[in-house]
Amino acid sequence: MPRRGRHRTRLPLRLLAAIAALLVGGTAVVLGGNALAKDNGGDSGGGSSILSALTGGKSEKSDSDSGDSSDDSSGDGKDGDGGSDDKDGSDSKDDSKDGSEDGSKKVKAGGTGHDGSGKDDGGKDQSPDEAKKSDDQKKDDQDKQAKGEKKVEFPGREKARPAGADDYVDIDDVEVNQNIGEGGVFSKGSYEVECGASDHNNSDNYMAAPGKRNGAQHTHDYVGNTSTNGNSTDESLEAAGTTCANGDKSTFFWPVLRDLNGVGDDVGKDGGSLDGNVGRILTPTSARLVFRGHGDSDVQPLPQHLMNIMGNAKAKVQDGKNANAKYTCSGHTDRITAKYPICGSGEKLMRILDYPSCWDGQNLESKDLRSHMAFPDSNGNCGDGFTPVPALRIVLTYDQPAGRAFSIDSFPDNQHDPATDHSDFENLASKAQNEAGAECINSGRNCSNV
Repeated sequence: MPRRGRHRTRLPLRLLAAIAALLVGGTAVVLGGNALAKDNGGDSGGGSSILSALTGGKSEKSDSDSGDSSDDSSGDGKDGDGGSDDKDGSDSKDDSKDGSEDGSKKVKAGGTGHDGSGKDDGGKDQSPDEAKKSDDQKKDDQDKQAKGEKKVEFPGREKARPAGADDYVDIDDVEVNQNIGEGGVFSKGSYEVECGASDHNNSDNYMAAPGKRNGAQHTHDYVGNTSTNGNSTDESLEAAGTTCANGDKSTFFWPVLRDLNGVGDDVGKDGGSLDGNVGRILTPTSARLVFRGHGDSDVQPLPQHLMNIMGNAKAKVQDGKNANAKYTCSGHTDRITAKYPICGSGEKLMRILDYPSCWDGQNLESKDLRSHMAFPDSNGNCGDGFTPVPALRIVLTYDQPAGRAFSIDSFPDNQHDPATDHSDFENLASKAQNEAGAECINSGRNCSNV
C-alpha cells in the first residue's frame, strides 16, 4: 500500500536536469533543482484502500463497553469508544460502536495478536478519504478555537440524569420466564473459572477506546487480569498477574453497581460524579464465570486473544440496539427482566451477562467489535459461516440496597438505563486450557479451573 506523502521524481526530468547542469553550469543546476522540487510537491501519491470491517454474519456499528470516546466497544461499545454518543450535545442518534472514539481500529485476524502500535489509527496506512477526514477534523477544531470555543474532551455531561422510576419493577410483577434476550440456551457440559468478585476499577476501555483516559465515562469493575486499563495491549496483559485460580490471564469487566444512598470516592472525578455516576460502588458478593455448550454440535476451543463483548452501553440513545440486559433476584430466578428488579426481603440482586458464542473462524476482533461474533438461534445453533465456541455467562450477585436506591454506571446521556448493561472479555487462557475446556463441554462434564 503506498504511503501518503511519498513521491518519486520522474526519470526524464532527472536526466534533463543533469544535462542542463553540464551545459549551463551552476545557474542551470539551481533552476533545474527548483523545477524538480516543484514537480515533487505536485502529486499526493495516494490511492490506498480504506480498511473495511471483517465480517461473517450480523454486522453493525454498535459498543464495546465500549463513548465516542465512549464505552460503545461495544463495546462496551466499541467495547465504541472521550465522551458520549452525541459529540455536539444534540439529540441525534449515534450508531458508533460501544466505547469507540472514531470507529477506526486495527483489526486482529488470523489468530495473531496485535502489537500495541495503534488500535486507534496508529500503525495503519490512511487512505485519502481517511486522511481528509482527519484534516477536516483538525480544521474544525482550529476554527472552534479561533471563535473562542473550547473543545469538549468528555461531551454529554450536561445530559446526565438518574434512572427514572419506570426503569424499576417489583420482581413479583415480572412474568415467569426461563430466558429473555439473546444467548442463554445451553446444552452438554461446562467449565467454570474462579477469578474472584472484584480486583480493580477504572473508567477506561482499551478495546473500544484504546489509549483514551476515561474512555468509558463510567467505572468498570475488573476480574482476571490485574493490569487492565486504557493502555492495555496483548503484550502488557500477558506480562501481568491474574486473580484467576488457574493462572488464566484473561480480562473480564463490566460497569459497577452503586448504592445511591452512599458516597463514592470518585466525587469530582472523571468517570465518577463529573460523568453523572454517584453513590458508593458495591462489590459483588460473587461473580461466576461459566463457559457452556450450546446447540447440537460440539464446540471448538476458544482462540487465544479473542475479544468478545455483550450488550450495548449506548442502548438508550440507540433505541435499544444490541441491548441484552438481564436481571433477576435470588429467590425468583425463574423471572428475568430487562429492568432493575426490586427484590424481596433477604433476596439478592443478580445480573446475567450472556455473550455471543458463534465465531466467524477467522477474526479475533472486528472494527465494530461485533461482526466476528454472533449469537446462536433459539435452539443454540450457529448460523452458516459461524463456528460454535463456548458460551460465556457471567452472573453477578449483590446485596441490594432497599427500594430504587441503586443503578449501574453509564455514559452521561444514557442516564443509567438498565438496558445499557454490558460486559467485555478478552481470552488469554493458554491453548491447553482452551482445549481442555472444550473437551469438558463436549464430553458432558462440569469442570472447574481447567
